[in-house]
Amino acid sequence: MSNRSQPVPDITLEGLQHKSEILVYPNQNHWELYPTLEPLALAKVERTPTGIGLILTLATAFDFGALEVTESGHAVVTVTGPIITVTFPDEETLEPNFHTLSIIAVSTAGEKTAPYHVGLQFASKARDAASGRTTRNRVIIKETDLKLSYSAVSDWIIETPTAEDRAYAQKRWGDLIAAEAPPYTRARVVTRAVIDDFEPQRGTPSDAMNGLHPFRQHERILAGIDHGWCANLCEVLCHALNSLGVPCRLVRMRNTYFNAESDAPGQNFEVLLAGGHTIAEIFDHTLNQWIWIDPSQRQLGARDGGGHFLNLAEIHHRVNLPHQAADLQLDAYDPATGEETTFAFADSPVRPNLLHYCKREQRFFYFKRLN
Repeated sequence: MSNRSQPVPDITLEGLQHKSEILVYPNQNHWELYPTLEPLALAKVERTPTGIGLILTLATAFDFGALEVTESGHAVVTVTGPIITVTFPDEETLEPNFHTLSIIAVSTAGEKTAPYHVGLQFASKARDAASGRTTRNRVIIKETDLKLSYSAVSDWIIETPTAEDRAYAQKRWGDLIAAEAPPYTRARVVTRAVIDDFEPQRGTPSDAMNGLHPFRQHERILAGIDHGWCANLCEVLCHALNSLGVPCRLVRMRNTYFNAESDAPGQNFEVLLAGGHTIAEIFDHTLNQWIWIDPSQRQLGARDGGGHFLNLAEIHHRVNLPHQAADLQLDAYDPATGEETTFAFADSPVRPNLLHYCKREQRFFYFKRLN
């Protein structure tokens, strides 16, 4: 006889999408926040309104022209623009039905992607019923090198630089970087220059800096009439890099546990579980990844034990697991000497700040385009 006094959760996964006490880790949230640049990706997967099949909507990283599709197997396939419809006509089959697709996307300029492959299987409930098992019909994407796209890199670049912005950035920083250099190499050079510009004017900014165009903030710093902290540094850096063709975004952080509700005693102050900070992340298309930069703390990047550069989420994970933080390396810039130094995380002067800003209780705010 069972001695369980409490109900146990349903671990069969039956109806999991609708109701369950099981906590589901939403893995897609990570890939929405950290998309990679894919020449061809799955934008949407839908069921056909009748029959058994799938409607696959594809997205390209360039101006879409057409799809070239070759296929074989048991299904009926139609292609309309970027949409592929695959239908399995024999709903009562007692054998597994397989179908393979090979897909090439063609741009409006005639450029082609490499072939991408999709392998589908239809397993009928009739086949399982013959073995005494009650199930549902299932269409399974068995294998594919197409990634399901939850967002695009461009979705996270929320401001479009004007011609005036690009001219300002080119005049100020253009001579410092080689046009053929990889994006992250260019980003490090510009980050150093922005740190140098802000160094004499570090401090609490006046209200005049609030909501001001990043390059107007920069002009106030250069003129020595205002001060700047992490948000100002990152706003200027982000707009400078985007104006120079390097995708860059801000990530802000803060965990306000209690807001100041009024001037009444006990309600006239905030309680923060983690303080506010702002960092930048650039996207390097040659590495196909986002990379963390923290100009306020004079940090140009962070690497794991294999020398791979990390994004904020990866750093957050590591600093909260001491055994994984052991191989964390931080690339620091010293504006007084103009030199770069790599510190082990344990020896880095910014270790206490990073532990605070990346603590488990922190909240990170990513900003996505509205259109």
